[in-house]
Amino acid sequence: MKIVWLAFAQRDLLSIAEYYQGVAGKEISAHILQVIVHSASLLIHNPHLGSPSGSTDGTHELQVPHLPYLLPYRVIADRIEILRVFHESQDRPSRWQ
Repeated sequence: MKIVWLAFAQRDLLSIAEYYQGVAGKEISAHILQVIVHSASLLIHNPHLGSPSGSTDGTHELQVPHLPYLLPYRVIADRIEILRVFHESQDRPSRWQ
């Protein structure tokens, strides 16, 4: 299994890094990104660790521990595709794309 960060997820990570660099500095920003990426890496050995999504068939949602982020993902063959890095204060879309 390998983790693939899709385009929306990559943009989300960049936005998160920029936000936390601006409000808390580079070290905090790097730590937050490290926690998010580490959480996703746990899926390599347990791809169904997250809860099934109630909105999109075949999609799971992994809660990032101690942070207000959710990682919606899907498993396709030997790939785990991270769809978004979604802040829980946002309105959840009706469907993960």
